[in-house]
Amino acid sequence: MHDTYTLFGTQGCGSTIVAAALVLTAFPWGYEEVDYMQDGPERDRLLALNPLGQVPTLVLPNDEVMTESAAIILLLHDRAPHAELAPPGGSPLLPRFLRWLLFINAEIYPTFTYADHPQRWQPQAAGAEQLKNAVMDYRERLLRQLNAAAGAAGPWFLGKSFSALDLYVAVMCNWRPGRAWFRQHCPRLYAIAERVEQRGAECVAERPFRRCCPAGIVMPPRRPAGNPPVFLNRDC
Repeated sequence: MHDTYTLFGTQGCGSTIVAAALVLTAFPWGYEEVDYMQDGPERDRLLALNPLGQVPTLVLPNDEVMTESAAIILLLHDRAPHAELAPPGGSPLLPRFLRWLLFINAEIYPTFTYADHPQRWQPQAAGAEQLKNAVMDYRERLLRQLNAAAGAAGPWFLGKSFSALDLYVAVMCNWRPGRAWFRQHCPRLYAIAERVEQRGAECVAERPFRRCCPAGIVMPPRRPAGNPPVFLNRDC
């Protein structure tokens, strides 16, 4: 038994959201960069922990393995309510938070499984292209729905309350259909991403750091578990 969390992730992927959440908890944690698409020792180690070979995969201090970013976020919120990753129990914002957290994970995320690698599901070139285009169109409709749900008054998805939803938005704005598309078609989401990134940039400016992910989200360098540099610290 130890007190350190270990995150297996890939820069720019959904594990970036969990990395940011871990920083907000102030828990000691370490990071292992894994190319989950590339066969080799790193992927083999990931598969031993998570048979799906997906990131994020989080090893808890008691060595239990957690997968699925939404589940990890909820666990971290339970253990570190001071991080404000979710509204507190009884808050009128909690139902809205849970609805859109699950919407992102259950509705939007699967579109990347099918559209980003359509040849896995449709080996014929013409069929793969048709599948990709259909799923991309569906993804854009879902993103517009998410944009409409974001608090118009801002500055965050839930209005005045920051939450893990803002971390999701900041990372997803760097995924297909791309930054320019979000700016034009989902301006609320784009504005949230800009605010999250600005907060991250301010932290980086104040603290020496080695490398950054897309969306301005700072990731710790590969090293033994410890206290990684701070990103999105509300004291920045």
